[in-house]
Amino acid sequence: MSKAAKPVSEGAARRPRRFWINVLFVALILLAALGLWLVRSHKPGLYAHVDFGMGVTEDLPLSEDGDYLYEVGAYVVHLQVKDGAIAFMDSQCPDGVCEDFGWLNEEGQWACCMPAGVFVTIETESA
Repeated sequence: MSKAAKPVSEGAARRPRRFWINVLFVALILLAALGLWLVRSHKPGLYAHVDFGMGVTEDLPLSEDGDYLYEVGAYVVHLQVKDGAIAFMDSQCPDGVCEDFGWLNEEGQWACCMPAGVFVTIETESA
């Protein structure tokens, strides 16, 4: 003798489907949040455009850490790229004002060492 299956109520049959719809909805929200975070946290390819005057320039990517020493006339200028920013670390010029500019890490920022004639501007790589 077998027992007859009990009829399943309509509400109980919908619970599993409703659960998976909710899981899918939460997953889509998390995926959208992750995408938004990735887009907002990605800075475009920034670089420091270093101008030494008389047409002599060098572009330094801010994505690569490094120390750069330049002999410019009677001065030695030390630029450092670190953690996506650049700064004058040491300049043998008389006033040292260039070191007070601090770290540059946004497009349009600039710093200069007037006695040495070194100008640094932050620019974005064009696509």
